[in-house]
Amino acid sequence: MILTPQIWVRLVALVLLTALLQVTFFARVELFGTSPDGAVLVVMTLGLLGGSVSGAVGGFSIGLLVDCLLMQTLGAFAASQMAVGYVAGRYRESVGRPTRGAVPLLGGVFTLLGLLAFAAIQVGTGIDADVSPLVVRDALIKSLLGALLALPVFQLVRLVLRPALVEDRPGGRRPVAPRAADSRG
Repeated sequence: MILTPQIWVRLVALVLLTALLQVTFFARVELFGTSPDGAVLVVMTLGLLGGSVSGAVGGFSIGLLVDCLLMQTLGAFAASQMAVGYVAGRYRESVGRPTRGAVPLLGGVFTLLGLLAFAAIQVGTGIDADVSPLVVRDALIKSLLGALLALPVFQLVRLVLRPALVEDRPGGRRPVAPRAADSRG
């Protein structure tokens, strides 16, 4: 990602808008007994488009803002979103930019990863919570909703950040992996 002052403004606006939409819209929409998690999809997209550092920083920023807005355990959502952004970025760095068909699958997987990371942090910090079979059902439905919403969110964030993306620039190419050194000497 090429960071210019204009892209910084877009990124800050994206972080603020994502956190506000997560708290005011996504948390209040109920589909099949649960609410979709839009923040994790934006974080996943930041990682898939910009790499592990962009994903981790974006995830932490969005997560910390959501933690502050909801006045919940400070850092729990931020740490889980940072993990999602980092892993999505590592996927980008090792496998490459995902295909259109892989984005929904990744959306479901990263939604589940975010839920598991958040649950692990909550248990690790000693937050008491009711555990029932409904938690598993809720996690599976959230993951399915994440898979359904992943492609539209991916396309929207990509559209917002298009000037910063190397592959989307005129004449831009995917980076070529360096060849292994010839061992013949």
